[in-house]
Amino acid sequence: MRIGLPGGSFEKIILLSLLPLLSATADQKPANVMTVQGKVFLIDPNSSTIMVDTKGEGRKLVVYGVNTSFKYGRIGKAKQSSIGEIKGSDYITCSGALDDRERLIAVQCVYRESK
Repeated sequence: MRIGLPGGSFEKIILLSLLPLLSATADQKPANVMTVQGKVFLIDPNSSTIMVDTKGEGRKLVVYGVNTSFKYGRIGKAKQSSIGEIKGSDYITCSGALDDRERLIAVQCVYRESK
């Protein structure tokens, strides 16, 4: 004779008890993801770098590559673009990880004309 739990199976109870833990970790960003925001000061295609004037931290160097995604517009509504479309006065937000020389290795950059 098999005894079951009233109102549902054992698997459902385990799943329901894990849901808060799973949703809490899904909302958190990895600890090594950094963001650089500011006005584009200089774009150097020879070294694949963008110098960004930030508001409180001075100039930051962002390194981009073939895997870096460039988008134009606001973060939620941005459209695909390329590095060739960015101008020296645009406002840019790049995210990625810092390397050992404190440069941001960009995974994604979103830019627009003004803040």
